[in-house]
Amino acid sequence: MKCIENYEEFSKISYNNYSLESKNMKTKRIKRPVCYLVGLLAFGLMLYSCLQDETDLDSQETTGKVIKGKNRELSIDVARSWYEARQTPVVTTRSVVTHFELMTKLHWKKGYENRKGKFEVVEVPLLTRGGAVLMDRETMEKYKEKERGKIRNISRMVIIKNLETGEIINFVMHIVGTYDYLMKAKHFEDNSYLYRAPDLSGSVYFYEPEGALVNGWQYEDGKIVATISQGTEEGSSMQDTIDTRGIVLKPVCHTESVYVEHNECNGFTYQDPEYGLSFGAECRKVGTWETVEVCIEVPTYEEDGNTGGQWDPNENTGGGGGGGYQPQSIAPKAKKLFTNHNMSDEEWKKLEDMLDKLTDDCMGGNLYKKLYNSTALNGNFISFRFVEEKEAIYDPSTRTLKLNKNMDSNELFHEMLHAYQYQNEKNYTSFVNARMNLDIEAHYAQYLYLKGSLEYDVCEWRQAVEVKKSRRHLAVMTLNDYLDDKGYLHEGMDQELVNSFVEFNIVEAFKRTIEYKDYKYDSNRDIQSNFANLREITKNC
Repeated sequence: MKCIENYEEFSKISYNNYSLESKNMKTKRIKRPVCYLVGLLAFGLMLYSCLQDETDLDSQETTGKVIKGKNRELSIDVARSWYEARQTPVVTTRSVVTHFELMTKLHWKKGYENRKGKFEVVEVPLLTRGGAVLMDRETMEKYKEKERGKIRNISRMVIIKNLETGEIINFVMHIVGTYDYLMKAKHFEDNSYLYRAPDLSGSVYFYEPEGALVNGWQYEDGKIVATISQGTEEGSSMQDTIDTRGIVLKPVCHTESVYVEHNECNGFTYQDPEYGLSFGAECRKVGTWETVEVCIEVPTYEEDGNTGGQWDPNENTGGGGGGGYQPQSIAPKAKKLFTNHNMSDEEWKKLEDMLDKLTDDCMGGNLYKKLYNSTALNGNFISFRFVEEKEAIYDPSTRTLKLNKNMDSNELFHEMLHAYQYQNEKNYTSFVNARMNLDIEAHYAQYLYLKGSLEYDVCEWRQAVEVKKSRRHLAVMTLNDYLDDKGYLHEGMDQELVNSFVEFNIVEAFKRTIEYKDYKYDSNRDIQSNFANLREITKNC
C-alpha cells in the first residue's frame, strides 16, 4: 500500500511539475512577441523623434529662425583654426579720433555656435584688459555701487560664414544697454549677432578686428532708431544731404559718448620683514570716453519741391533684429550701379577710380546719382565689362556697358549718359529712332565734361581734334557757339537756325564716320528736346 501511496504521490508531483513547466512555456511564448513589439515601438519612436528634430531644424532654417547649437560647417574648432591663421591672439579696437584703445583676448572655451538662413556664426567672448565695462553716459551718471552687478556689456569676436559663397569674415561686436534696460534685463547675455531681444534698448557697435568703429545701430524697445558711425564733436555740423533711392533725406546727427571704465594697475616692489623682497599692485578705476556720431534720417523738403519718404529703420541688414555689420566693400560706388560676378578686385578698383573722377565733376556726379537712384528703386543694375577691343558702347537691349581697359572717365561718362537717355525714352524703338539725336547730345556733354578737366591733355578727344582733325569732334565743339554749358540757347539765338545747323551740319559730320552712318535722326525733335538730358544733369552746377 505504501508503494501505491508513494506512486500516487509521485504522480501528483510529476503532474504538477509538468503543468508548471507547460505554463512557463506558454508564458515565454507570449512574452517574446510582446518584447519584440515593445522594442520595435521604442525604436520607431526614437527614429520618429530624430526625423522630427531634423524636420524642425530644416523648418527653422527655411523660416529664417536662429538655430542654436552645432553648426554644420563653421564649428568652433574650424573658426579657431581660421582665426589663428590670420589674426593675433590679442585684439585692440581703437578710435581714430579720440585715440581710445581697448585690448581684448578671445575666450574660446566660452565660444558658441548658431546659424540662421545662409549664415553660420561663431561668437567668442572677449576678455578685456582691466575688466573693462562699456556704458553710455546716462548709465555712468546714474548707477550706484550696489547696482554694480547689473552694469555689464557684451563684447564678442564674431566669425561668420556665408554658406552660399564660402566667404568667412570676422569683426568685434560690443552691445551696450541703456541704464533702464540693464536694470530690468534678466537675460541680457542672450543678445547676439543673429538675435536681439525684443525689448533691447541700447547700442550695438561693430569694430574692425584691429581697427576703428565700422558702423553701429541704436535700439529702442527692440527697434532700430538710429545709425552710429565714428564721430567728432564737430562732425554733426558738417553733414551733407543724402540723396538715396530717389528720396531726399537729411541726417539729423548728434554726438554721444561711450564710457569705458576699467582697472588700471601699477606694479611695485617692497621689502617685507618676514618674506623679504615682495611684489604688489596698486589699482584704481579709470575711464575713457569714446565719441561716436548718432544719426536719425528724416524726410526734408528741398527747394526743388521734392519731399522725402519714410526711412524704414527696421530694414534687415544681416544681423539679428535688422542691425548688421556693414563693412566698406571694394568699389562701393561701382557696385551700387554696376554688376559683374566675374570681375576681379583690380578691375572693380579701376572702375571705382573712374567713378571717383566722374563724381568729382558736378555734371558727372549728378549723372551718377540719377542712375543710382533708378537702380536702387527698380533693381536694374547695369552689366559692366572691360574689353580688349578699342570701343566704348552701351547696349540698351541688354543693359550692358562695355569699355576698353585703357579708356578714362570721360568715355565712361559718355556711355553712362546713354544709359540715362535710354531710361528717359519711352521704349527701345524710341531710343533707336533718335539714336543720332542722343549721340550728338552725349558728344556735346562729353566735350563739356572734358573742357575743364586734366583728362583733356591725354584723352582721345584732343588727339581727334588736333591730330586727326576729326570733323565729328570739331562740329560738336562748334555747338558751344550756339548753346551754353547747360544745353540752353545763348541769348538772342534763333531756335530754327540752330535746328537747321544741327540737322544739316552736325548730323552730316557724324554720318561721315562709319559707325554712325546708319544712325537715325529724328527731325521732329527740336533743339530744346535734343538737350533735355544735359539740362537735367547740369542742374545746380
